[in-house]
Amino acid sequence: MRACVTPTATARYRWARLALAAFAMAAAPAWGGGAGGGRFAPLTPMGGAEPWTARPTDDGGPLRFAVIGDRTGVARPGVFPQAMKQIDWLAPDFVIPVGDLIEGYEDDPAKVNQEWDEFEGFLKPLNRPFIFVPGNHDLTNATELAVWRARHGPPYYGFTFKHALFLVLDTEDPPLPVAPAGAASFHALVDLMNRDPEAGDREVERTYFTRPAPAVETDVHFSDAQVEFVRQALAAHPNVRWTFVFFHKPAWKSDSTNWRRIAALLAARSYTVFAGHLHYYEHTVHEGHDYFDMATTGAIAHRAGPGTMDHTLLVTLTPKGPAFANIRLGGLSDADNHTGQVRAH
Repeated sequence: MRACVTPTATARYRWARLALAAFAMAAAPAWGGGAGGGRFAPLTPMGGAEPWTARPTDDGGPLRFAVIGDRTGVARPGVFPQAMKQIDWLAPDFVIPVGDLIEGYEDDPAKVNQEWDEFEGFLKPLNRPFIFVPGNHDLTNATELAVWRARHGPPYYGFTFKHALFLVLDTEDPPLPVAPAGAASFHALVDLMNRDPEAGDREVERTYFTRPAPAVETDVHFSDAQVEFVRQALAAHPNVRWTFVFFHKPAWKSDSTNWRRIAALLAARSYTVFAGHLHYYEHTVHEGHDYFDMATTGAIAHRAGPGTMDHTLLVTLTPKGPAFANIRLGGLSDADNHTGQVRAH
């Protein structure tokens, strides 16, 4: 006959804690816990194509990732593929851009897929996960959006990693089609740059360097659904160590009402914002928060000045917050002091 054992107070307390934990897990949102874990975790199930080449793994070290600027909006041959080799030397947890990865401005799905095939070939020297962020050249129209979804999943999404929250947003929601004449002129410059880079550089200086920088970016579009996504993501992750936000066009320089709504949602937490699009580096601080407008990682410059460069920004999350190291591609060399770059700014 088995003896009857009466639980001790300690045992009852442990059982109560286990039951409470089980209840909390059952009641938690589907996209994860409030503090974010060390392991990589998407905020929502992908259910198909995923916007990264691989999921970053937690090596037990501090969070370190490399941000890169625009590759396109007229790419200069050779710069971006070599940049992938160089950035791999830094051994970040992953590499994340601020959009404009393909030239785009295409309505033909076959041509759009061909561009993505070429781009993914450029990533082969990179032995780190690459996280996809869309730009206006990547999402010009409904065709490009459909190809993006088929290859990379959602155009806006989020994940937690090493106790930080990452939000990747889409400033082309909905896409803004380019007029046929504008697309034809753009593709002519792309062709010239590929055939004769020196002539392409001269044409860029003639056409782009004479244009004044826009005082306000007018074509930033965040849908109401995207604002709601941000609200839910932030509400579900109130206790992460830091929040990093990525999108293409520098929305803080825009007249976007929905960006102001997103900024208000972010205001009470520790966060950093990264964008691109203007092909000129600028770091500003808004109410104690760092905002980075990246220069280029292969694209043409839009104007001369100290912000014109090809670079990567290495971000390390320390106990005191993020530390930033801006590295020009022309200064990032291997053990034999070779950069491999011949056309980087």
